[in-house]
Amino acid sequence: MSKVKSAVALVLITILLFGLCFMCTVSFSYGTDKMYTFNSVVSMLAKDAKLGGQLADGENYLGGGYTAVYYPEGVISAQQYEDDLNALRAAAENAVAADKEDAEKAVTDYEGKYVRYPDANGPIFLEKEEVCNEDGTVSDAFKEDFAGAVSVFRTRYEGLHLKDVQMRISDDYTVSVSVPAYTGAQGVILTQFSYTGEFNMGYGSDAASATKLSPGKDETVRDYVKGVRQVFNGSTYYVVIDLTDAGRDTLSEWTASASETAVTLYFYVGDNALISLSVSDTIDQNQLGISGSYTNETSSVVALALDTALNGAQTPLTFRVEDVVRTHAGFTDLALILIYISLGVLIAGMLAFFFVRYHGLGLAHLYTFLLWLFFMILIVWGVPQLHLGIETVLALVLGGTLLSVADVWTYEAVRKEFASGKTMASAVREGYKKSFWKLFDLHIALAILGVLLYAIAITELQIFGLTLCIGVLLSGLCSLFVSRFHWAAFMSFVSGEAKGRFCNFKQEVEDDE
Repeated sequence: MSKVKSAVALVLITILLFGLCFMCTVSFSYGTDKMYTFNSVVSMLAKDAKLGGQLADGENYLGGGYTAVYYPEGVISAQQYEDDLNALRAAAENAVAADKEDAEKAVTDYEGKYVRYPDANGPIFLEKEEVCNEDGTVSDAFKEDFAGAVSVFRTRYEGLHLKDVQMRISDDYTVSVSVPAYTGAQGVILTQFSYTGEFNMGYGSDAASATKLSPGKDETVRDYVKGVRQVFNGSTYYVVIDLTDAGRDTLSEWTASASETAVTLYFYVGDNALISLSVSDTIDQNQLGISGSYTNETSSVVALALDTALNGAQTPLTFRVEDVVRTHAGFTDLALILIYISLGVLIAGMLAFFFVRYHGLGLAHLYTFLLWLFFMILIVWGVPQLHLGIETVLALVLGGTLLSVADVWTYEAVRKEFASGKTMASAVREGYKKSFWKLFDLHIALAILGVLLYAIAITELQIFGLTLCIGVLLSGLCSLFVSRFHWAAFMSFVSGEAKGRFCNFKQEVEDDE
């Protein structure tokens, strides 16, 4: 490669690296009164629930999650009981004489309406008529209904396939759920997954008064709807309703006059309409794809909520979402800073080794490594399944280590060839030739391992496997081709014996006897 071509190539690559570095790592405010903020890719990376960090504006906290408690009908918290009772007592104290008796009776009735559970210091109160037997114990019917609801909730949250999602029974008869902040759909998840009841569909001017599907004798909604699923097509997420022929005929009848007067369709879980769809033409198909502003998470939530209502265990219980709290990172709010510092130390140590061991050749590795690193950051940011967590960081460390080991392996192979008396060009050619297939096989084997982990493992290892696979494939490309290109570009400015000094390579010279 000529010096001119090398100079042009290196200038362009340097500009590219500078731009990638700026875009990936620099955040700042700009505009009048600093009204706007440029957020770096690193700051916008989705963080899992264990890591903490903030955007450049210092307000939008990333990491941690949200926890809520589902209270079934007939169950309230001790705090709500005390608040309601105190409000009734205050009303009784302030009531005029004519109303005082009724106000005091309201206090007595409220006190007699509930029993504290499980004992006098219990955290919840149970409504006697709704939940308990005559002796104050929890009825078997309520236990069965609650167990059915828990089964539906568990199916929904497990169906999300999200890391850091937790669901557990609290105080025997409430459900505590936690979702990570990186989903961006925590409100939708916590709310819509709390809905119980049967799946139904209807049409009308509003959800409350809409005409709902009324299956005939010996029929169920399943005779009209096969299932509900999420579909991704192009850049759009859909919730798809799969209809039977009977369901298709029903929607066709409902929307027959839609071309003249718009018809609004509703799809329910219990009394809650999760989808409202304005239709302006007759629907005559067995699949109804509904888009809009759905994201991967929100379309998955709606599809899961509707499908489990259609196919899951039914319960007459309804639930309220209360006690929603913001939880912070499990590894403290400084976790990300400490991780970045640790990665910085590792990278600095790696570069020190290359520059000490290989002198100017360390520049070729530096350019190669930075390209790999910035492209990996962009990939983690751009792939919806990936987010910044311990698994991702570990996979990045292993991918970066593999790239460094591959370069060392190749450089040492070239060193041996050069020491035997070959020219630098010949030594590079032979060194890469002898190293190519060994490094190729190593990268392919590790990439296959990453694919297997992604295919068969649980969520945490899936994230690790996918990141590792991408990092290994990119490492192979960089070590076998990009690094060699950088080496050739830098070496074009060195001639003669200076080539060996540039790489810290020496040739063995035998003395004549």
